[in-house]
Amino acid sequence: MVVKMKNGIKFLHRSAFLLLLSGVLWTTSCGGPKAEDGEGAISFTKEGTIRADIRESFEQSYYDKDELQQTILQEVAEYNSGAGAGSIAVEKVEVEDGTALVQMTYQTSADYAAFNQVTFFCGLAAQAKSEGLNLNVVLSGLKDPTQTVGESDILAMEGAILLITDVQEEISLNGKALYASDNAVISENGKNVRSAGEDGKLIYIIYK
Repeated sequence: MVVKMKNGIKFLHRSAFLLLLSGVLWTTSCGGPKAEDGEGAISFTKEGTIRADIRESFEQSYYDKDELQQTILQEVAEYNSGAGAGSIAVEKVEVEDGTALVQMTYQTSADYAAFNQVTFFCGLAAQAKSEGLNLNVVLSGLKDPTQTVGESDILAMEGAILLITDVQEEISLNGKALYASDNAVISENGKNVRSAGEDGKLIYIIYK
């Protein structure tokens, strides 16, 4: 899902860092710090919400923390005015020792996808198919990579959650990965996943 903000600014993943320089908004995709300059993490909470923690280089001599915070709060308020109050909450904006930290909470994966203009689906496979996401994929088992599942198997799985995304940040699941696409990197305990580094490529994870 791609949604354009009312003011025309397009947010990409890690969009919480709207670095202001000479009145121009920068994001990590259009002239701002490269991925190696910062780090981010996404996690699913027990309540089912999504928390995004972003750290990025932030030189006080060029950027203003108060302006950064105000810009983020304004954009979130504009999104919430259309999507519903509380859809996104800004938990923290801090700048310390040249590094900015922004923590945001999203009520649903759809909110994360819409605000950041990325693919970020988390839910039942049938819902993903109804939203037009491609399920014609082959996923390999984590315990036994020779055990694979295709679209019909994925749709038939009961109680399993499907994650489809193109974000590059590490994601902490509220469960354990069972099957994954070959471009996904899974932690040993099966609870943390990330892309193998192919920008724009979707990763697929089935977990419980």
